[in-house]
Formats: sequence, structure tokens, C-alpha cells
Amino acid sequence: MMNKSDKPFKYVFSETSIESFKKKPEDNLTFSALVNLVQTVNYQIKYLNNESVVISKYTKDGKLIHTEKIDLPVSEHTDFEALLVKFEQSKPPKPTKENDVVSEGINKKSKKDKPKFQQLSIQSVTMIGFTVLTVCVLGTGFTINHSINQANKQQTKLSQELLLSQLETSEKYDKVAQKMKEFDYPTKSIANMYIDNGKFVSALKTDKKALTSVLKEVDTEESKEQKSALETIKKADVVEKKQSPRLDLRLALLNKDTDFLKKNKKNIDSQDLADRIIHYFISEKEYDTAKIVLKDFPNKDLEKQVKEAETENQKKQLEDKLNSVKKTVSDTKKQLDGKNKQISDLHKQLDDLNKNDKSPDKGKHVDDKNKEIDNANKDKNKISDILKDQQGKEKEAQKAVDDFNKN
Repeated sequence: MMNKSDKPFKYVFSETSIESFKKKPEDNLTFSALVNLVQTVNYQIKYLNNESVVISKYTKDGKLIHTEKIDLPVSEHTDFEALLVKFEQSKPPKPTKENDVVSEGINKKSKKDKPKFQQLSIQSVTMIGFTVLTVCVLGTGFTINHSINQANKQQTKLSQELLLSQLETSEKYDKVAQKMKEFDYPTKSIANMYIDNGKFVSALKTDKKALTSVLKEVDTEESKEQKSALETIKKADVVEKKQSPRLDLRLALLNKDTDFLKKNKKNIDSQDLADRIIHYFISEKEYDTAKIVLKDFPNKDLEKQVKEAETENQKKQLEDKLNSVKKTVSDTKKQLDGKNKQISDLHKQLDDLNKNDKSPDKGKHVDDKNKEIDNANKDKNKISDILKDQQGKEKEAQKAVDDFNKN
């Protein structure tokens, strides 16, 4: 949301130790230029902590439009227009009646009361004047020296920031680290510089305590990049032995090593990692293990997902069992139908023998056929018994599904 006219206004930068603002404490800027300036300064000081600046916007005749303290540095993904949106105002705020009454009272009082200097004697005024002059001379000398020293410090700090920015842009990260050390930056800031640029091994060599920050950054990357980064860190042997399981756990998740994750779930070190592992356990139908992790890392949404997934899985298992039993019953029925057809064909063959067989061995032929029919009937009876048992199991499976759906 930009100011449509985007006219330049006077901006004053105060109450700050940021060199860029101290070097030029006043400037005529459009709103767009103000946004660009703050964004640029934010990038230059991104490795500093707890800085701030008071920005004041004035009209041409010196009336205050808006003043606000801005804390820097902020994330580079910040919407700077939104951060500075109140500076889009082009007119001073209207005074309240209460302020008008107070101002009027002050004006009346100032007109009525005479300055105290008019009540002093000439001798007193002369003495005060001499004293003030002496203090001013001495104070001026001190102020000039102090201002020179401050200016030198400001110029030095600004030069350092620009040098670091140039080196980082050129991807000379070790040189950046070297200079930061020379400029007395804390070890944590140097490690953070490496982390921001994906140089995790260098960050850990700089500061062993940076592992949590490194892993937090690694966890945000795609699976392939995560795996590569973790394997590189592990191979470089820059992590203390007691911290090594934190790497192994993440690699196990990427490699889908369910057994390792189940045995080492106690080494989960963050809510984000816990959520990822719980999602994995859900996909692997390891619901009981997922519930154990949830006890240490509660997440209501994931608790709901585990419950729903477990319920759905139980329902599917019951339905799969029912469908399996139904298929078995169907296959057995087909087998029984086939046996009945076989027995029917054997009876037709027996009738044909009785009517048309004129051979001397007719009796033997008839006996053999009857034996075939007896054997077929025995098979039929066995199949019928099996079918009855399967149909009983089908009813049980159907009841289990119906009862589950009712609940």
C-alpha cells in the first residue's frame, strides 16, 4: 500500500547508535525512499542485536506528523511497507480539546509571569554571565573533542559494516568471519553468519553451541538437502558425541528407519521434529508409538489425526477381513457347484450304462460308476461343511463391521 502522491517530507533519525542514521540524521525523503533506506540499513546491520531508531516525520513548516521507535534488525522477509505504514500520513494529527485548553493555560501564564532574569541585579547578571561564559568555553572544548571521537567511531563502524556486506555478497565467508573476529563480533554472531549462508560445518567449528540453530535451519530445507547437510555434518565430526543422536534421529527419519526411530524417540529435541516423526508413525500405522511421542510433545491437531487414522485403519481392517471371507465363501460355492455338476454328469453316465451297455463286463462298469458317484458325494459333503463354517465366519465379520460403524 503506497502513498499515491509520494511527496518528499523531512525525516529526522534520533536516539540511535546505528551508524547510517547517525551519519545523516536528517533527510528529505518520499515514503518509498524511506522504505528502501530502512530495508538497506536493516541488511547492513543484520548481525547486530537490539538496535533501534526513532523516526520522526515533519511538514515543511516544522509540524510533527508522526514519530515512532523502530527496532532493528528484523527478518529480511519483513514487509517493510507494513512496518512503516504510519509514515504514509501527510498531515499532523488533530489536537484534542484537552490539549488546546492546556496550551491556552500555558500561554496565559507565560504572558503574565515575568522572566526571573528581570528580577536580578546588574551585578548578579554580570556574575552569572561570566560564569556561564566560562562554563560554555570549557564545555565547548570538551563537546568538540567528544563529537570528534564519536564521529570517528561512527565512521569506523560504518566502514566495517560495509566491508562485511561486500565480502558476504562475494561469498567470501571465511574472510567475513576473520574480519568479524577482528571487529570484536561475538562468536555467536559469526556462527549465525555461517548458518545464514548454509555453511553449517563452519558454523559448528566456530561455535559448538550452534547445533540447535544449525538443526533448526536444516529442518526447514527439502528432504534431499536435509539429508546431504546432515551427512556432511556427521562426516566432518564437528558434533559432540552426546549430541550425535540428534543427527542420527533426523537421518533415520529421512531414511524411513522405523525401528531406529522407535528405539531412539527419547532423543527428539524439538516440537517441529516431533511433529514430523509423528506424521511418519501415522503413515506407518505405528499409532501406539505416535501416542507416546505426543505425551512429551503435545499437539492437539496431531492427536486428532492419530485418533482418526487409527479409527479408519481399524474400520478398514474389519472391512478387509469381511471382504476376504466373502471371497472365500464365493469360491467355495463355485467349488460346490462344480461338484454338483460332476455328480449330475456321473448319474447320466450311469443311466446310459444301464440302458446301453451290452458287454459282458456291464456289471463291473456299473459298480465302478457307482463308486465314482459315492466318492463325489463324499467330496460334496466335505465342501458343504467347509461352506457352512465360512458362512458362519462371514456373519461374524459382518456383525463386527456393523457394530464398529454404530460406535
